[in-house]
Amino acid sequence: MKKYAYILSTLLLVSGLQACDQDHKPDWTETAPFDVKVVSTSIVDGQEISPEVVTITVTYDCDIALNSQADITLNGLPVSNPRVVDGKTLVADFHLERGKRYIFNIPADAVAGIGSKTFAPQLTVNFNTGTINIIDKTKLSPALVNATASPEAKAVYDLLVNNYGNRQLSGAMGGVAWETVYTDYIFEQTGKYPAIVGFDYIHLASSPADWIDYGDIEPVKKAWEAGSIPAMTWHWNVPIAEGSDVLSSSTTVTVDGKEVENQFKASEVLVEGSWENKIATADVEKLAGYLKLLKDANIPVLWRPFHEAAGDYTWGAWFWWGNSGTETTKQLWNWLREKLVKEHGLDNLIWVWTAQTSDEGKLADLSKLQEAYPGDESVDIVGADLYVDPLSDQLGSFELLYNLTGGRKLVALAECGNLLDVDTAFADGALWSYFMAWYEMEDGKPVAGQWNLNGEWKKVLGNPLVLNRGDLKF
Repeated sequence: MKKYAYILSTLLLVSGLQACDQDHKPDWTETAPFDVKVVSTSIVDGQEISPEVVTITVTYDCDIALNSQADITLNGLPVSNPRVVDGKTLVADFHLERGKRYIFNIPADAVAGIGSKTFAPQLTVNFNTGTINIIDKTKLSPALVNATASPEAKAVYDLLVNNYGNRQLSGAMGGVAWETVYTDYIFEQTGKYPAIVGFDYIHLASSPADWIDYGDIEPVKKAWEAGSIPAMTWHWNVPIAEGSDVLSSSTTVTVDGKEVENQFKASEVLVEGSWENKIATADVEKLAGYLKLLKDANIPVLWRPFHEAAGDYTWGAWFWWGNSGTETTKQLWNWLREKLVKEHGLDNLIWVWTAQTSDEGKLADLSKLQEAYPGDESVDIVGADLYVDPLSDQLGSFELLYNLTGGRKLVALAECGNLLDVDTAFADGALWSYFMAWYEMEDGKPVAGQWNLNGEWKKVLGNPLVLNRGDLKF
């Protein structure tokens, strides 16, 4: 049996492997007591896999130790943190990109069997992250979670389902308040009007006033009757302390030049009689009255409360509804559903859950999204909020959300700055159901200030894969 220029020290008999200089190699004459063989690999040779895969595991038929002097590589570069788990399994981490070929290599002197007096043979695994048609519409929920949803809400959902994977609906916020100035601006720039118009109940505490009145549904009604679908976000501003006149949706707020913590605890909203519960209950009552005006006008709503709840899984939440952890946020979601759907009979809402995709600024782990997810029984659409490079490839984020529900829910770009690459998404079978671009305003006027500065709006809205106002057939 072939011998190698390393000493398998006494550590090899227990837990490790130490590499030594060739001048000290032993003269083994005896036969190795047993060979070291690979039992299984998590990725097999020639396999096409998702770029979301972040590890490979190789299981051997005996306990193993790694030689730190031998590099385990991916496309010729050392992999991150190769390690032994449960005695017999090698685990290696990597970051993959879509549409590439990879060679994973464990050289012949990298893995030794403890007590074997020999190394495992070289292992090479060729695989790729080629085009994967992600969307399987046979898995998709055929109806809204509210069995008694309004005919208009059902029609919107059916439209989204019918076009899913084939056409993407355009969307943008109407403006900073109860208006459509930003979507009007997009129309002026491109000649096409977004299929979805976004509004926000951010000023709920101030309404009604001479500058904001959610009781006047004319802006929403006008958008709906013109052929666009209304979408509602709620930046829910609450008192930052009991009795305070300072309102905020954030976990921290600047008061008199100092940053202070928002003391409004999400967990206390669920405690009957707490000051947070009283504030939240009154706000929901007020909100429900405004939403009922839309229901009575037969206007459906893509309804997206508690967005970006987790903030960043490592750095923490930036909205108060995430300040008590994911379990509380899920309970808040269902608490709000109970009030709006069952107590107030709002059947015109299509419930959109914004999953948090960020962890230290990187793509979050699927298990973290699953822990935070309220459940298929209370969600119609899952979405992400992405602020990335213009016309970039965000297929990894799409696939992460798709896998969150096993393909059972529509996946939408619930909020974005720059627009994404429609053609690439379509080619890879990962076309977002719709996108909702956030507004940019300066001195009360719409501008192209930070996002979509090089004609992206005209390019995307002019793409035949994108449906705009006038293209929707209910």
